[in-house]
Amino acid sequence: MTDMSGGLTRENLHGVWAAIATPFDEEGKFDAGAFRENIRRLHAAGVHGIYTTDSDGEFYAIELEEFKRIVSVFAYETQRLGIPTMVGVTWCNTQGILDRLHFAAAAGIFGAHVGHPFFMPMTPEAYRAFWRDVQQAVPEWFALIHYNTPRVHNYQHGRDYAALAQEIPNLIGTKHVGSDVPDFLGLLADAPQLSHFIGEQVMTPFMLFGARGVYSWFVNFNPRYMLDWYDDIVNGRWEQARHRQMRMHAFMRAKDLLRGAGNFHAVVNKALAAASPFLVESNHTRKPYLPVPRETIEQFRRIVEEQFPDLLWQP
Repeated sequence: MTDMSGGLTRENLHGVWAAIATPFDEEGKFDAGAFRENIRRLHAAGVHGIYTTDSDGEFYAIELEEFKRIVSVFAYETQRLGIPTMVGVTWCNTQGILDRLHFAAAAGIFGAHVGHPFFMPMTPEAYRAFWRDVQQAVPEWFALIHYNTPRVHNYQHGRDYAALAQEIPNLIGTKHVGSDVPDFLGLLADAPQLSHFIGEQVMTPFMLFGARGVYSWFVNFNPRYMLDWYDDIVNGRWEQARHRQMRMHAFMRAKDLLRGAGNFHAVVNKALAAASPFLVESNHTRKPYLPVPRETIEQFRRIVEEQFPDLLWQP
């Protein structure tokens, strides 16, 4: 694959990217020490890139000044290690997104995941103005990824991206969180010039179709499994990749225990990481969202040890 050390493009963006969580201490303050250590561990494990302040980074709970502090630590540590980076900049209005983009680009971050403002839909005119504003906020080299999630308005499809990719040259890819096969095939047919990334739930089939990589939560539990899985796929070992997909499907069903009565994103995945010895544990979340109880994490850990020994992290 093409080297990403000098920046991200439509042609070179690929691989297993880690969705690093934002660690908070018992008082709810950003834990820079744990964050630095977890960056180091992900880098040592061999992930292709790291991104922060997206859904698993609790972007919705981080105001601008704290965002700057987190990104400053992130930029320093990742640049020292030489690993490609992106940050999430989603916010509820354009100015909040632009402020985050300005700071990330100035800090030397390679690119950003941009989700649409989420309170109400944008009209077609507002949508076009939004993306023009986003493009003009950053240098030409700064990569833009659209975080395409049905949780927010103005969900995009293949033909939408075909038009947007022509208007926004530094839109290099998508974060596609869906599992609908025709929808994903439409992305590939209508916007093949973009680098489309997916999630663990569809990694083998969608990479067979043409996805370039995965924005991964499971790397925080066992990075070696994800990297070996990716290696199976790019080297055409499809039977092994099929087996890994089926094991991941079973694991995700067991993971429903952590979802409880309605947990999502960082709440679930911080608890998941706490059930593994790979990273420095940080199961504190920002209110109003409460962390998964310790007893539930221990119950999940026992299930994994009994049913998924092949998915456990082995130092």
